[in-house]
Amino acid sequence: MEKEEIKPVETITPYEAGKALHKNAETIRAGLRQGVFSFGTAIPPEKPGGDWNYIIIKSKFLEYLGKREVNTNANS
Repeated sequence: MEKEEIKPVETITPYEAGKALHKNAETIRAGLRQGVFSFGTAIPPEKPGGDWNYIIIKSKFLEYLGKREVNTNANS
């Protein structure tokens, strides 16, 4: 039985997501922590005072954009 190769998943940062949605990165981070966005997740710190980790899957984010009218043109 052949093992199926797992290909890397392309991700984007909260900053990149925020730019596309015309929101700041902290708004995206807060939404991910609260579970209001379907395109990613927030992982709490392992230790008190540690950093949160954010995973935004690019393909899921693009699906999310397709469900909303969002102007991603940086010039506007």
